[in-house]
Amino acid sequence: MPIKSMQEVFERVRAKKEAYERYNFERLKEEAFATFFDLAQELIGLDMLYQIIVAVPKEFFDYESRLYVSDSRDSPLIKVCSSEEGLIPLTERTRHNLRLSNAPYEFGDSILFPIKGNEALTKSVPFITQIPLLGILEIYPKEKVDDRARFFMEKYANRIGYNLHQKILIQQNINHIRFTNQLVSDIEHNVISPNLYYKLFLIRLKRLLSTYQDVQQRLRDAIVESSDAHGHHAKKLCEIHQLVSEGNESLEEEWKALSKHYEHTSLFLETLLRRDHFEKGTYVLRKQSCNFRTEIIQPLLERYRPLFDKREIAVDNRLDNVPDDQVTLFVDKGLISQVFDNFFSNAIKYTQEVEDQLGNKIKLVSYNRQILKNFFGEGIHGIRFNFFTTGKPLSEKEATRLFEEGFRGSESSGEKGTGHGLHFVRNVVEIHGGNVGCEPQRYGNLLFFTLPMQEQRQESGQ
Repeated sequence: MPIKSMQEVFERVRAKKEAYERYNFERLKEEAFATFFDLAQELIGLDMLYQIIVAVPKEFFDYESRLYVSDSRDSPLIKVCSSEEGLIPLTERTRHNLRLSNAPYEFGDSILFPIKGNEALTKSVPFITQIPLLGILEIYPKEKVDDRARFFMEKYANRIGYNLHQKILIQQNINHIRFTNQLVSDIEHNVISPNLYYKLFLIRLKRLLSTYQDVQQRLRDAIVESSDAHGHHAKKLCEIHQLVSEGNESLEEEWKALSKHYEHTSLFLETLLRRDHFEKGTYVLRKQSCNFRTEIIQPLLERYRPLFDKREIAVDNRLDNVPDDQVTLFVDKGLISQVFDNFFSNAIKYTQEVEDQLGNKIKLVSYNRQILKNFFGEGIHGIRFNFFTTGKPLSEKEATRLFEEGFRGSESSGEKGTGHGLHFVRNVVEIHGGNVGCEPQRYGNLLFFTLPMQEQRQESGQ
């Protein structure tokens, strides 16, 4: 249960203090606790912790012990260490089908104490079973363990669980970081670098198109110069010329579409898979001067226009009348492009037909921008980009949660999605120093993001 206030912290400390007073452990047991805690903090690594776990009961109380930890769901326990054998080599560790229980129980000449993980972290460890046990501590011979000692060992097993859980997560994080670093290198080698060959391919394709256009022109000239210009052969040549012309026009259109797709995909790949993101553990900005209308919005609109037309969605673009020099900002162009891309993508999926007050059927996406004076403080203006789509207005509660990770509105069930896109938008805008929001309106919903214009003002003043 999470702690939300300082008062709750004091209450938890007080409850723990009272618990230890009730336990009334003698000094030797308190020293055993302290020794375990100190060494668990000082010494690093799971194998070292395994050895500490079995050494403390032996040294302080002359108990022999065996430690089993969870390995997988189908074969949950593997013996990793014992007071008699020490740390068991990886190749010699054997699996055991001991009964899992939430409470200590006797088995032969031993008492088995469950090692429970931290409930708040249970979901972070993939092999935790339904009763969140990290393992079992076996103590023997049981004749040495009276009721007071049994109670102490139960508490000792609980302390083992919290420390073991932390060490497991640390090891998992180290492994993940190593894998991520390797993945970044693989991405650069196998994705980013090969992607450059597509650019070379497009360049060669353009040269071939130019060559065929020259051939087309030479064919036309040959027809004009032909002495048999009104004869049968001239007619055939004209038909061939027409076919060549139409073929060249089609190839030219395909080349333009392929070039735009390459530029769009390359920008996104190189932005999202940037090494800096992985090394820093967050999005790292590479800011540059960017004209939103000409460098981001117009190329995206050309890409999405056929999709809007297919779904019969009208597009109202009021940014066409905005002077270019007023919408140039210093941003990470790749990340901000993906912000706009997410808004266009959502507009395709969620724009619905509505009936206005005059009874007209409308299905519309509209976007514009506003300059907000002193929005981020004195002298720091904001620029707000608005995206309106017709449809059923969200509830106020849904609107406030729309940019949360994994959240999807009640009207989104018919469309594929994960609820990640707008959360990504919020992250990118916020690391640019801006904010996002949603305003339900009469005929639909208005989504927006606002960016500060301070850096543009400072740059122009240099």
